[in-house]
Amino acid sequence: MSLMPMCFIAILLSILGLSLGLWSPSIVTLEGTHQWPTTIDKKLYEDLFTYAHLVDIAYCVSNIGKIDKPFQCPLNCSESFPNMTLSYQWAFDNSVGGYISSTYGDIFQYKEEEHNDEVKKIIVSLRGTHSLHDSMIDVDTNMVDYKNNGNSLPDCEKCAVHEGFMSVYEKTLKNIESILDSEIEESPFCEVYFMGHSLGGSVALLLALHFLDKGYDNLKVVTFGQPLVGNKEFVLWADQVLQSNSSIDSSKSNRKYFRVIHKHDIVTVIPKISENIKEYAQFDNQIYLNISSDTIEPVRNEVVDCKSGKNLQCISGDLKEITSKFNYYKNHNTYFRKLGLCSFKRFIDGNEIKIF
Repeated sequence: MSLMPMCFIAILLSILGLSLGLWSPSIVTLEGTHQWPTTIDKKLYEDLFTYAHLVDIAYCVSNIGKIDKPFQCPLNCSESFPNMTLSYQWAFDNSVGGYISSTYGDIFQYKEEEHNDEVKKIIVSLRGTHSLHDSMIDVDTNMVDYKNNGNSLPDCEKCAVHEGFMSVYEKTLKNIESILDSEIEESPFCEVYFMGHSLGGSVALLLALHFLDKGYDNLKVVTFGQPLVGNKEFVLWADQVLQSNSSIDSSKSNRKYFRVIHKHDIVTVIPKISENIKEYAQFDNQIYLNISSDTIEPVRNEVVDCKSGKNLQCISGDLKEITSKFNYYKNHNTYFRKLGLCSFKRFIDGNEIKIF
């Protein structure tokens, strides 16, 4: 294993008071079921490639780079999404960034077409961490109370979430809420897609819950390599209101939340215990990529619905020990494509970018 992946995993474990030699199975939930996962349907499988591309584009937004209007970037933005229009992008520090874009076209159809779809689609995409320093922030384990506004959703009672994720979420919400409200109000029947990778996935989830509570029901949240976010009460509530137990069949599902996890992606099972002795819980929502770190594009029968966060055929049964044979860095950054490389694909002038 290369130095970077080993540093990546060592830092994650050191924050949790562990080491490569002292890894304990207690960090993952091993009390579970052996329910056999099922292959996802063809439409959802194909859509996940598009979601991953849209998430990857968020890595073009940082303190040293941005997306150009109308929707141009080094990741074939305009070619793949010819009718997409950039609405806003932000990067107020190096641990979070993202963009809002919209289209009246079909985001899953990779060809130029007329704007003949009357339903507006709004994309809210957030990148993950760009540095090992960010990773250290991500796995700070302390929890804080979580209270939703209770406008359209039942109260989340006794809920708590990761303090660092909550802080980034609140900063992000303050930055984009009025802009996203305006986008939605222009087209009340629009579809809103919240999506993110790693830290960005956690923030995307919290944003989706906030806007769902505001009454914006026509939304989905798709995350890749998302860490654990909160305690058991929060997870049960989030799974319930986002209908995680609905059918995975995209043709008849009311499911609003799709959490995608790569085999041996350690980030998806941490943190476990908070500093104030609250335990993080695993979501039941889990689409599992049963592939090695060397496989970039899985075939459909390698992408399965685990049906339960405690399914030992999936991530909960994966990480019984840490060994050098697994490339944890690649496992965390390979979701239908290699994520996070946009900043290496462009010429930049080095000027610091704050708010766009």
